[in-house]
Amino acid sequence: MQRLILFDIDGTLTRTENGYLPFNEAIWQTFGIAGDIRTVMPDGNTDPLIVKDIFTKANVEIEIGTDRWQQFTANLGASYRQHVGRGETTVRALPGAVELLKALSVNEAFISSVVTGNFEATAEIKLEAAGLLSYLSRGAYASDSENRPDLPAIARRRCEQLARRGIEPERCVIVGDTPKDLEAARGNHMKCLLVGTGRYPVEELLYWQPDGCLADLSDTNAVLTELANL
Repeated sequence: MQRLILFDIDGTLTRTENGYLPFNEAIWQTFGIAGDIRTVMPDGNTDPLIVKDIFTKANVEIEIGTDRWQQFTANLGASYRQHVGRGETTVRALPGAVELLKALSVNEAFISSVVTGNFEATAEIKLEAAGLLSYLSRGAYASDSENRPDLPAIARRRCEQLARRGIEPERCVIVGDTPKDLEAARGNHMKCLLVGTGRYPVEELLYWQPDGCLADLSDTNAVLTELANL
């Protein structure tokens, strides 16, 4: 029976340099406020919650309706594409990510998808820039819910539709780099493999007692073995 592997993007599969440029630009374009993502800790959060944190940090009170969120989503996607296209913002695959996703894509024991705090349009831009998009089926995004624990179930349903069969939560593994990835996994009765490629070192991640923990994804065979055994 296949396992569904749900990858986080930022800090797990990719590293973005100067990502604050398009994010801050989209905040200004949408809300007319000079918010700065560098004033908060975005790791493990969804984009809407990051925006709310930025405004809270800046002591800005603002009500954001559905239309404004849609506008922000569009502005952020357009800004990201422009900044990446000009080389001002760069997105690269972390060591081993390309090789791992290639190996998973030809292994019938696995289905690979994403659970990310990015909006779907932004996630696609990042994965495309890093050369990873073609290896991943459609998952779940901040476009679906601002609450990260909601996302694994959404991704699982979409992958079930693609596979045309059910996938038990116990056969799903979330791969991430923060305790919030583990929290989302636990809330959905899924397994979790954490990697020390983000803000949190392996020693701190082990404290949270994930099902598996690795320094990075660079050893493809080791990662495949770990995923198969969870």
